[in-house]
Amino acid sequence: MFVQYLNERQQGVLLHYADRLMRVDGVIDEKEMVHIDTLREQAAPGARAEDLPIAELPRVFEDRSSRIAFLLELVGMGYANEAFDAQQSELVANVSAAFSLEYELDDVESWVKRQFDLVREARCLMEG
Repeated sequence: MFVQYLNERQQGVLLHYADRLMRVDGVIDEKEMVHIDTLREQAAPGARAEDLPIAELPRVFEDRSSRIAFLLELVGMGYANEAFDAQQSELVANVSAAFSLEYELDDVESWVKRQFDLVREARCLMEG
């Protein structure tokens, strides 16, 4: 949803971290696979997953907009299977700390939860 706010390199880093987040708990859910496939489809054709240490993320995500977009996408990946576990939460918390956005993380998570709730509500409306 916010991939378009990221440049090609940032998208590549997002693809790496989304995959890392999906695998951190040792369980890969079908919903997570669908979600990461959607991220890949939304990314620029040239975006390639790039492993970058958390400490270096602020150099690539230089402004608030790209940092928040990155966090929104990561938290979305965490909730893709409706189970944002402790290991995933810790990874996202470390990223937000590197960005100095620890205080915004609750707002990001709240927004993502509401978005998923609205999507479920829309599906119920469509199904009748």
